[in-house]
Amino acid sequence: MVNGSAIHITHSDVILEGFGNILNGSAIGSGINLNNPDHAIANITIRNITIKNFETGLFIKNASAIHLDTISLTSNMRTGLCIDSSENIFMTGFSAWNTSNDSTGGNGILISGSKNITIIQSQISGNGKSGKTNAAGVMITGSPDISIIKSTISSNAGYGIKIEAGSDNFFTTDCDISANSGDGITIEASSFPEIQNCILNKNKEAGIELLKTKKPKIIGNQITSNIMGMSVSDTEGMQLSGNSLKNNKIGFDISASDIRFYDHQISYTNTIDSRILLYLNGAQDRIIGPGTNPAMVILVNASDIQVSDLVLSKNCAGVILVHSTNITLSDVTFIENGVGLRSEFETKNLTCTRLHAERNLASGYYLTNTEHFLLSHLYGQENPSGIYLRNATDGVCSNIVMTDISGLKTRLPSGITLSGCKNITITKSEFSKCTYAGLLSDTQHLNLSENVFSSNTFAGSVIVSGPVQIVQNSFIKNDGTGLVLKADQSTIRKNTFIDNQKLGLLLVQGNNNLFAENTFKNYNNYLIQDKNTINTWNVTSSGNTNQSYFSGNYWGDPTGEGFSDLCTPDPDGFCQEPYILQNDNIDYHPLSAQKTMKASSINTDLNQNCREDLQDVVMYMNKVSSGDTASLYDYSGDGRINLQDVVSLFHIIIKK
Repeated sequence: MVNGSAIHITHSDVILEGFGNILNGSAIGSGINLNNPDHAIANITIRNITIKNFETGLFIKNASAIHLDTISLTSNMRTGLCIDSSENIFMTGFSAWNTSNDSTGGNGILISGSKNITIIQSQISGNGKSGKTNAAGVMITGSPDISIIKSTISSNAGYGIKIEAGSDNFFTTDCDISANSGDGITIEASSFPEIQNCILNKNKEAGIELLKTKKPKIIGNQITSNIMGMSVSDTEGMQLSGNSLKNNKIGFDISASDIRFYDHQISYTNTIDSRILLYLNGAQDRIIGPGTNPAMVILVNASDIQVSDLVLSKNCAGVILVHSTNITLSDVTFIENGVGLRSEFETKNLTCTRLHAERNLASGYYLTNTEHFLLSHLYGQENPSGIYLRNATDGVCSNIVMTDISGLKTRLPSGITLSGCKNITITKSEFSKCTYAGLLSDTQHLNLSENVFSSNTFAGSVIVSGPVQIVQNSFIKNDGTGLVLKADQSTIRKNTFIDNQKLGLLLVQGNNNLFAENTFKNYNNYLIQDKNTINTWNVTSSGNTNQSYFSGNYWGDPTGEGFSDLCTPDPDGFCQEPYILQNDNIDYHPLSAQKTMKASSINTDLNQNCREDLQDVVMYMNKVSSGDTASLYDYSGDGRINLQDVVSLFHIIIKK
């Protein structure tokens, strides 16, 4: 060993002919070291040699004009080939196998601070340590003008090729980059990369991932059977053409922190499972439907677009809307995407009707920074979040059904989540069987009317900001609490709280709220956590002679033994005694059994076919007859589910 290397080359103009011999080490030092610490060296050829069982097989530093031919690097501990601060290196017939290190992960080839390196007809396989983020077949950092041509990069325990910041003008063509445990190719913070005519197959993460990349060209690649076909994030000026994405769990993913990262050239020649990746930038007056049959629709700066009668699946989103106006979506189904519908960057005047979202990985519908929207007759199930509205304003959600919403508890899976929104109305909708809440909101000026929140795990609704209007809703059979409320100056009227297992109402904090004409029939109807809160519990108005205007609330329980169930009524149907919740929270006119408010009858489209007809009555009757009443509604308002509700449902429908 010379300076820790089996062979140490310190001079220029050297040819090392290996004649097929094996240079075998003992897991320390370098097999061959090209480096003179005092000056650069150049014009060196190494060929026909196998280097194995060193810490680094071949180390090149401060060198140029290097030719490597038919070199095999096998079972070296840290790196097969390490190139540092060097340039103009050409290698062909090169192989790097089984580099592995418990601490660093190991790389087949590591290129750092170098430039003008070409790799042709080489094989880099089986390198790296599983679970190490810096393990790769080829690792390139701060090194421009690197080319990999007609090579195989496969079965590496980390990335196939990882390109880090400052590695501009990377080029690869006609390569097979497959079965790597990370991404096939990942490029971050670099400019002008080109990936052409490559096969990216069965990588355990993305086939291609671009992060903060400038002007990449991705042309003519076969991207198949990866966890994700292609992922693009905060990337500028991408040219995408002739790529075929097939059989990936998620075909195409794109996200951006700024609208400029959606300005790309994406042609109709890109396909996802043999259907067009439809990317329209600045389009106007278009109809997109079965005739087009896209796999995914991305609208950027578009206007007056209609999308209808499609089934969209297995992409980051079925439809993405970016800074677009006057968009209509109807009769579209989203299945097994990351998100069904995603709307962002000040999209306005959006109308969505008769949409279906099922088994999407994050959310059925995600609207952020969206204004003036109508969501009508939307259905969602088995999504971790049904509808997520973030910084959205002036929207109406009507006739929505979200059910079977489950996911990680830390993400608070809810039927509909509102974060930072304003002026949102939710009406005539159902949110059920959510593992957190039917509704979760921190939104101001939220209006809830004629909705059902039933059979949710933590609560029917959790509302932590106001003012809000909560009128004629039903909170029934939730495993925890019907309504969790933290708000001021809000109105909670004519709602029903029935058969919630923990509480009907949890008032965490709030003042100057009005609670009136509500029906409570739970074993524990309320809890007020803030002992200093002051609210009104019956409607009052000085000078009003209409006694019905003074209505309070019905305080019963499921057994018929509650305060209002047993109180002595006065001539107007109010209990003669006030109901004292706590100091400064007194219902002066509680309702008696003679003056029970009827439950709000909400969802009458039970079979979700967007019609309300006798088929819904038959379906309801069959469920009642079979004893399957867990998800049914008390249409008659008597606190029970029975055949009387069948009759009430019939009358509700024929009057519509």
